[in-house]
Amino acid sequence: MTNKRWTADEVHLLLSYLSGHVTTYPTGVKERFYEGASNFLAQHEHSKSKMQCKTKYSELESGYKQCKPKLAQSGFGLQASDWDGFRCGSDVEEVSSIASAPSRPAQLATAMPSTSYAYFKPSALATTGYAYGMAMLDDAQATSVLVHRLRSGRWTGLGELTCQRDRSEVEVRAVSEAEALSGVGRYVGATLCVARVPAGAANLWDYGTVVSYSWSEPEALGILHMVFPDGPAVIAFDEDSLLNLSPETYALRPCYRRAVCDVMRRKMISLHEAARTHFNGIGRRSSRKSSTILRALDCSPVDEATVVPIFDTDSSTVRTVRIKYVLDFSYYHGTWRRTPPAVRLGQSIFNDIGAETSSMTGPSVPATRARTAGTTTGSTAASAAPFSMDQLSDSDLDDEAAEPAQPPSLEPSTPQTNGKRKRSEVVLTSNDAGVVRLLALKEVVGLDSALANDIDQLIAYKKISRGMGSSSDLITRAHESSSNFRPTDTQRLIHSQLVNDKFASMSGQRFLETLQIQKKDFSFLAHPATGSGFYSWGFGFLGLSLMHFARVTAKARREAAKTYDMTHFKGRAQRRQCAAPENTAAIISAIDSLARAVLTAYKPFVASMLVELLTFILEIEFEGVATTASDAQEVVYWIDERLELFRSHLAEADSAAASRVSSTFSMTDPSFVGVLQAISRKQLDSVVSSRAARAAGVVPLSTGPRRQVSLNGAHHCDSKARQQVPPSIVKALPVVRGKRLCMRNLSNDGCHGRDGACTVPYRSHLKPAKLPADVIEYITEHFGGLAPSCADITANDA
Repeated sequence: MTNKRWTADEVHLLLSYLSGHVTTYPTGVKERFYEGASNFLAQHEHSKSKMQCKTKYSELESGYKQCKPKLAQSGFGLQASDWDGFRCGSDVEEVSSIASAPSRPAQLATAMPSTSYAYFKPSALATTGYAYGMAMLDDAQATSVLVHRLRSGRWTGLGELTCQRDRSEVEVRAVSEAEALSGVGRYVGATLCVARVPAGAANLWDYGTVVSYSWSEPEALGILHMVFPDGPAVIAFDEDSLLNLSPETYALRPCYRRAVCDVMRRKMISLHEAARTHFNGIGRRSSRKSSTILRALDCSPVDEATVVPIFDTDSSTVRTVRIKYVLDFSYYHGTWRRTPPAVRLGQSIFNDIGAETSSMTGPSVPATRARTAGTTTGSTAASAAPFSMDQLSDSDLDDEAAEPAQPPSLEPSTPQTNGKRKRSEVVLTSNDAGVVRLLALKEVVGLDSALANDIDQLIAYKKISRGMGSSSDLITRAHESSSNFRPTDTQRLIHSQLVNDKFASMSGQRFLETLQIQKKDFSFLAHPATGSGFYSWGFGFLGLSLMHFARVTAKARREAAKTYDMTHFKGRAQRRQCAAPENTAAIISAIDSLARAVLTAYKPFVASMLVELLTFILEIEFEGVATTASDAQEVVYWIDERLELFRSHLAEADSAAASRVSSTFSMTDPSFVGVLQAISRKQLDSVVSSRAARAAGVVPLSTGPRRQVSLNGAHHCDSKARQQVPPSIVKALPVVRGKRLCMRNLSNDGCHGRDGACTVPYRSHLKPAKLPADVIEYITEHFGGLAPSCADITANDA
């Protein structure tokens, strides 16, 4: 359309289209545009003046340029650049009148598309609730059209979506553009915190569910029809006075009946967001206790027995559900958290089983079946339990009634009085009648029978099919009950995120025994306590240290087998005390040893974390950060703390956060800065003490005691290392540049300084031709004699 000279019928056609379909350009532009075009057409029909026509055409051109941005978005194939060449030409006199060619506008108008807005049902546009969509319709289109999902209101955070829908669906569910852009219908089915004025009260924040809406086109006003705990109400739609909530935040109700003038909108939003993140454990530890969450926000607690309305869009009915059930369902359903036996969940948030069970309780339940371990007399589980042969008694004591066998209870059992922990055979996490019948059948056949093991396997399969278990649940319970090592639920959770597919189906006992069988592939001692700690990554506070994976010799393995019971996995096995690191080389060796075990049994992301750690420790060694045994011990403490942090993220089922622990392996990380400060303080204390010793005329032999590690991992200090050099020997040592001779450097023991420097800052490495006889005798007695390279040094009696 560049450099096009428009005729009257084309101008009239575009004006008609704009007046009928493009209604969102700025106020006043449309009126000026249409007025200029009308004047031009009227003048052209009644006047023969070419100059007047040009003037009116210029006015029309000005109107077009003002509408150019909207015309480019109107949807009938025009681009903004098409209007750059619009101009009035010398051929205005050739413009025909409207009446002379009425057919061409009609033909062009027929080919132009029209924008239509529609209100779609849930899931039609990939949303859980109702949504608005926009489509371009024309007569040439097929039975299906492209629909663009509008993002506003409740679905503002969703991405772009375009999908095919039936043309008939768009036409029968068509709405006005103003209604679609307002987004009022999207809130049907939502649970809201909304400002309202109850009878006899001020403007307060209240909680309810939206069941319907209405729209007034002349006033462009939306109305929400809501149901509150105290009944239905009509609320004027204003997005600045409401907030869409998730079910758990809706049940917590942190702003319930609080004045709007006291808690403004921003404060209201922040309170709900804080409650949601605390409940779900986003950036902190999660909590199911509503009192704890609301107390932290300085809000009033809620009565979890209170019922709240929730709109079921599938059946178009309002369901009343207890707050307790909403919180339990949101916290346990579809998550990694283990559901307590006392919590009973249905298939959806609307199936409040606890409320249904309480309403079913009645006197029609037989008394022999009403006696369960909890308080659920007359429950479905009890009534479904079959008659047990154990209820019959052939005892000669007729005066004592036989105690009937009870089916497994869904309520938590009474704690054991002998102080030992009682492990349940199967944890029932759902109100499943089939599982209840299987448990009752297991009681009938006996817990020690072979059929009981098959029943456990069937229950495990049912739990996996419902997403309530993992493949590790398929391990035979009877075999596991006789095992020495029985991990807790938390240990199982952590281990399931670490272990690879090859070891995933192994029980805890078999996993540890397999590590011992493959001990030839590992350089550390596969002690039972080390293996049980490795099973659930129990570093740090739980007692496992990196140095438990230090390399040991074959002789040390044989001695350890004589000292420890390497088959004792039950309970807390006697933990072997790990060796203290002599330097960073020992730390690097331990990391490499641990990495070999990780590569064998665990997933790649664990090994990647250890590779990052090894790279960082090599950097520490290169920079000379940890030069002494005490410095290396500080680094080991820091590593154990980082590995413990890795475990804590796994305990929260947040493997992504666990993978990010490797980002803290840096000298600039705050956690390691504290290690550097501790090392600096120790070095400063050493310098101060050495200066004090020199001032007193007593020079210590070394900066610290020499450590020797025994086979059982314990370490002690060499008493000889504590001896002090006599002042007479010190005075006899040669002096070079203010520093006396280092006797270790000339001995068979050697000096461990780096780059030719002595470990003691006031000693110097040099090789004299002669030494006093007392000094040579002292070196022979305390340092193993002169080194072969210094054998040519002669004694000087002077």
